Amino acid sequence: MALPSMSISIAISMWLVSLHFYRENRDQFWLDRATHAISMMETWAAESVWNFENKLYLLQAEYHYAFDEMEDAATKYRLAIESSQKHRFVHEEAVACEQAADFHMEMGNKDLADELMKRALKCYQAWGAEKKVDLLLEMMKCSELKN
Repeated sequence: MALPSMSISIAISMWLVSLHFYRENRDQFWLDRATHAISMMETWAAESVWNFENKLYLLQAEYHYAFDEMEDAATKYRLAIESSQKHRFVHEEAVACEQAADFHMEMGNKDLADELMKRALKCYQAWGAEKKVDLLLEMMKCSELKN
């Protein structure tokens, strides 16, 4: 089934949210959605590595994170970033860097998290997402004030 590009972007966002909600409350509903999403993405990635590999890696990273498989999660985040960059999806590289930064901050890897967030900001800027850049900078400023 072919989906328009925007539909895929919306679906991936919803699937990432599903994994976040599962990580937060362990509700089977969210896990079922995420597992189905990963299965679909595996099928799509087999058909078009160029278009879907990075997205699959990011979903897998979030899945491993949800199950406290931190080494696997870190590896998949790195692969998602590398694949996004290799395939020139600057906006998806930004998302992968942002998600990886949150993960590494949670793991206590502040220096790596800061580096990844700076990279995410550069990618969002290159993509022209100035409102997203402003939002992240504001969130970073608030976070620094709390610490």
